Amino acid sequence: MTATTTGKLLSQIALPLAVTTVNIILWDSALYYILFLHKFVPAGKVSVNWWFYPIFILIGLGVGYFANKYSIRYVLPITLAGLVAFLGVNIFALYYFGVNLYFMRIGFIALATVFAVHLRKIWRIDQELTESLVTLATTGNRIELKPAEIRVELGLRLLETVLPLSEAIVFRIDEDGNFRPLGRSRNGRPESELRLRQAEWRDTIAFCERAFSERRTILHTDNNESRSARIALPLVSEGIAVGVLFVRVHQNFERADQHLLEAFCDQLARNFQRKELQDKELPNTFWWSFLSTNSAENRIGTISLINSLIKEQSFGSVASSYLKEAHAIAYLDGTIAYVNRQMRHLVDMGSAQLFDLDLFGLLTNFKTESFSEPHLAIRRVLQTGEAYENELVFEDRNRILALQISLVKVPSDNVSIHATNVALKPACFLITLSDITAIKENEKLRSDMTKLMSHELRTPVTSIKGFAELLLMDESIAAENREFVEIIANESQRLSKMLSTFLSVSNLEQSDKQEVTKSAVKLDTVVTDVVNEFQETAKKKRIRLVGKNASNLPPIAADNGLIRRALANLVDNAIRYSPERTQVMISTILEADFLRVVVEDRGYGIDRSEHEKIWQKFYRVARDGQDKEEESTGLGLALVKEVAEQHGGTVSVESEVGTGSKFSIALPRL
Repeated sequence: MTATTTGKLLSQIALPLAVTTVNIILWDSALYYILFLHKFVPAGKVSVNWWFYPIFILIGLGVGYFANKYSIRYVLPITLAGLVAFLGVNIFALYYFGVNLYFMRIGFIALATVFAVHLRKIWRIDQELTESLVTLATTGNRIELKPAEIRVELGLRLLETVLPLSEAIVFRIDEDGNFRPLGRSRNGRPESELRLRQAEWRDTIAFCERAFSERRTILHTDNNESRSARIALPLVSEGIAVGVLFVRVHQNFERADQHLLEAFCDQLARNFQRKELQDKELPNTFWWSFLSTNSAENRIGTISLINSLIKEQSFGSVASSYLKEAHAIAYLDGTIAYVNRQMRHLVDMGSAQLFDLDLFGLLTNFKTESFSEPHLAIRRVLQTGEAYENELVFEDRNRILALQISLVKVPSDNVSIHATNVALKPACFLITLSDITAIKENEKLRSDMTKLMSHELRTPVTSIKGFAELLLMDESIAAENREFVEIIANESQRLSKMLSTFLSVSNLEQSDKQEVTKSAVKLDTVVTDVVNEFQETAKKKRIRLVGKNASNLPPIAADNGLIRRALANLVDNAIRYSPERTQVMISTILEADFLRVVVEDRGYGIDRSEHEKIWQKFYRVARDGQDKEEESTGLGLALVKEVAEQHGGTVSVESEVGTGSKFSIALPRL
């Protein structure tokens, strides 16, 4: 039995025992005479034998046990029925046997115990409710917890950027009903003019008092070319006026400016009301607070504070309607919590239909060939915790949507949602849909233009390469000229290779995953073929090339040519950037869901800061003293990454300068 359980049990025993003891003492000392029972029952009949006191205590403990276990609406009728039956037994015993069973005393003990236990239950519930309200009201983000005075200064600064203010004063009403200026903006007016305007202070106060008492905006405008105005706006939150905003605009006042000022006053009123409620004492300071009207008023104020927080936080949902993306939030049970305006347009449903919509019903509206089973996407998000992303092509509507399903995680109870480095638990789903039709069209246009230019470049490059090779076959060319022709041939060959790789990467980027020709491929066979292909190149550089395949490897669904080309690029890089008399190893590893191919060398290595950059197109790692032959096009690793992603796999690198590199491709197994 834990300490908490023991303490709870002792408290349940202590209260009935205390009530019974008090009843015994009061009855024996005064209650018998206070209730005038001595006029009806002789004193001799009221006296109790000492051995009846343990019976009274047992009755009190028994009634207290049931009163703690069950609610009063169940216990009270049973107790009353039992007392009525006991009254009959007591009358029968007195009439026939002259034995007093002390009905009055037992009745008082039973009823007092029931009501005492019930009051304690009410007090505990009230205490928990109050603490929950206070916790909820005082828990917010960092912006909400800024002092009201600071938020006033920030607000006035914002107004200065929008309106041609001559003066703005925020008045707070203190406990005595006096107007106390809390913030003031004078917009750089000269001190001489300010001293002259001190005489207008009383008029300003009277102007604000009128707006405060009438609970409405008071506006005085000057019908002149400058269109100046004086405005007094009451700060009212939850029907309670807490202050006044006085504004003097020296020119170009528009009626629309009044709406802006009123919205600003709503925000200030919520800030002041929140501060006032937070400054109050906790409603449950004393054990009798649940009987206090002041405590009840504080709880009502706390609820008002919570309402203002909820209202401000709801602005986030309203703000999402102004985003271009369509958003929906769904609880973990699949119930739709919120959809913004753009999502309503996409699903083309009215409010009544949206009320009956659930998560899977929402996603069904966006089913395509690549997104035919929404429940599989939801399961993947729940199992991995990672966002699901897909591109949905609707050919009939000539539209492409980018879908993202994210699992929103929040900290545990009583922890701010903005806290970091804390344990998180799933809370809801966020579904986001973006229209990327124009982006895809631009990408396709750019890709088509790039491929066209690349194809057009191939013809002159091939011609240059061919003529250079013909010139090299001519023995009559002088040695100094032959060197230049060799440079032309080598550079044209390098340019041709770069164009071919660039076109391959561009084609893969524009291809859908379903367009890649996949078949059952034995990865160990591909690795062996690549090793044999590069053995001669490795021997020329005195590098040992080793293939190490795991046994009983299952096949993968892949494009044999693309996988072979990706591995060839990794092996070619490993040989090119490794010094002589080192080793390059290609190994295959069987994992739970993937087959991994690892190419490991003992070369120059890559700095950690460049691990992410090397997968980008045309990015090349700069090294001091790098040979011309070692320079790359910067497209090989980009091709490797694109091939892996087209097959649903991933790439990774482990490398440090001076220790070598380990590149790997993980491909999903069948």
